[in-house]
Amino acid sequence: IFSFFSCSFKKDIHTISNDKYWTNDLNEIELVMSYIMNDAKEYRSMIKMSDNEKSIFLDNYFHKLDPDTTTIQNEALQELNNRAIECKTLFSEFDLGLSSDRAKIYIVYGPPVEEYKSNINNMNLITWKYQIMGNIKEFNFISDNFGSYKLID
Repeated sequence: IFSFFSCSFKKDIHTISNDKYWTNDLNEIELVMSYIMNDAKEYRSMIKMSDNEKSIFLDNYFHKLDPDTTTIQNEALQELNNRAIECKTLFSEFDLGLSSDRAKIYIVYGPPVEEYKSNINNMNLITWKYQIMGNIKEFNFISDNFGSYKLID
């Protein structure tokens, strides 16, 4: 007799109750914050906070990034929200959504200035080109044949 079972490991669901962010799922917000926060120590500190403390931390973090505090809207946060929503749409069908390498680059740098597609050894290659502070930067992603693209180089 054979028995089959499946098990899944999921993080506990933690939510935030406000309409500032593209989601109310704090796990998803933490993932995106891991891409944009430059200070690893500050990030590790944030993920250990209670849900309420995280909410306050996020409000303060994005208030500091607001390019124009004279407006009601936080333009930096709105840009992040737009990029996160776009990533969920663009990279969720076969790739890993916000967890994908392409989403990480897209969240940080936005849409590429140029995109090239090619084929190397029967594997799809996508190259994204950016102009960052006057310099050209390229990111290369190669397909794993299951629809996910991994950052290479």
